[in-house]
Amino acid sequence: MHRLLRCIRRFDEAGGWVPQGALSCAHWLTWRIGFDIGAAREHVRVARALGGLPRIDEALRLGKVSYSKVRALTRAADPGNEATLLEWAENSTGAELEKVIAKYRRVMRVEGFLPVDDPAFRFVRRRDTATGMVQVTAQLLPEEAAIVMKALEIARERLSESAEVSAGTSTTGLRRRLAAERRESADRVDGLLWLAEAALGGKVGDVSPASPVEVVVHVDQAELDQGDRGPDSSLDDGRSIEPESTERLLCDAAVVRVVEDARGSLLDVGRRTRSIPTPIKRALRARDGGCRFPGCGRQRTDGHHIVRWSKGGATSLGNLVSLCRRHHRFVHEAGWRIETSERGGLRFCDTFGSYVPTHDVRGVIHGDAIEVLRADLADAGINIDASTAHPHSMGTPDYGAAVEALIRKHVPKPDCGEADVSAETLEG
Repeated sequence: MHRLLRCIRRFDEAGGWVPQGALSCAHWLTWRIGFDIGAAREHVRVARALGGLPRIDEALRLGKVSYSKVRALTRAADPGNEATLLEWAENSTGAELEKVIAKYRRVMRVEGFLPVDDPAFRFVRRRDTATGMVQVTAQLLPEEAAIVMKALEIARERLSESAEVSAGTSTTGLRRRLAAERRESADRVDGLLWLAEAALGGKVGDVSPASPVEVVVHVDQAELDQGDRGPDSSLDDGRSIEPESTERLLCDAAVVRVVEDARGSLLDVGRRTRSIPTPIKRALRARDGGCRFPGCGRQRTDGHHIVRWSKGGATSLGNLVSLCRRHHRFVHEAGWRIETSERGGLRFCDTFGSYVPTHDVRGVIHGDAIEVLRADLADAGINIDASTAHPHSMGTPDYGAAVEALIRKHVPKPDCGEADVSAETLEG
C-alpha cells in the first residue's frame, strides 16, 4: 500500500495522467486501476498528504499503521501534531482513531481554527437507483439546508395536488398526466440540485443550471469551403474566434444559412436546422451511452463528426461519436485525433502520435507471489510479523484527553500555554 501511494503521488506530481487525456489523477486510477471514483479520490488525497508527513509515511512503510488509520490521520495531521497523532494511532483501534479525529476536527471548527464551510464537509450528490428512483444526499450549512428544505416542501405540496386525479379521467388522459408528473418530478430534482449548487457557489456533480445560453457565431460559406485549415468566424460584437473552436462548435450546433450581396445587404435567411438532426442524436446517445474517450463515460456529451462536418463529413451514425465537452476540445483544439479501426472501433491518438491504451498492461510475477513479497520487504529493511500493526488499545480511550492534547499541540494560548476547550465541546 505504501508503494502504491508513493507511486500515485509521483505520478500525480509529474502529471502523468494529463497526456493520456484523463480528467484527473483520480479518473485515471478509475480507468487504469479499476478503483471506484470515491476510493480513487481518497487514494490521491492521502498520497498527496503523506508527501508532507514523513513520520506517518514511514510508519505506513514499516507496516506499523494500516491504510485505514493513515486515511483518518491525514484529515487532521500537520508537521506540528504528526507525532502526537501517530502515537494515538499506534495505541488505538481504527474505529477509536476515527472518533478522535472527528472530535478533534469538530472542536477546531467550533473554536474557529478550521473553516466551517470546508468543501470536504459540504456536498450534494445525486445517484440513480436500481428502482428508477433518484437518491439525493446533501450536507450543507444550516442556511443552505433551509433553502433546500423549503424547495422540498413546495415540491411535496405540488405533488400532493397533482396526485388528486378525478375518477372520471380517461385512461389515455391519466397516462399523459402521469407522464407529465414524472417529467415534472425529474425537473424538481434538477431544480433542487441547482439550488444546492447556487448555495455552494460552485458546480455540483454533473448537474448545471438548466437555463440555456445562445451564442451566435458567424461563419462565411467561403471559409467552410477552404482547405485543411479551420474556418475563421466571429461573434455578434465582432470578436474573432479561433478556427479550431469554430470547428468544435460546428460539430453539434444549430445552423442558419444567410445570403447577402456584395455590400452585406440581407437577401435571404434559411430555416434553422441542426448539424446533427434530433433523431440521429437520440440514436447516437442510445448507442454510445456517454463519452467514448477511453476511461471517461461522462453523460453530458456533444456529437462529434469524425470526418469534420465543415469538410463534408456525413451526418450519420457511422461518422459520429459522443464526446464530453472537455474531450471534444481535446480533439479540436489540442491536436488529438480519432481514427476508425478495421473492426469499426475507435482509436484516440495524442499530439505526439501515441495511441491512448485501452487495456491494462500488467507485470508478470515470476515464482510464488508471497515469497517475492517477502524478499522485497527484506531488501527494504521492513520486518512485518503478526504483532507489527497490533493496536495497544485498552478499549476505553479518553477522547477528551486526546483532543485536548492535540489542541494544545496545535494552538497554544499565549497566557497559559493551553487551549481552553469546554467540556461540552469535547463531549460532542
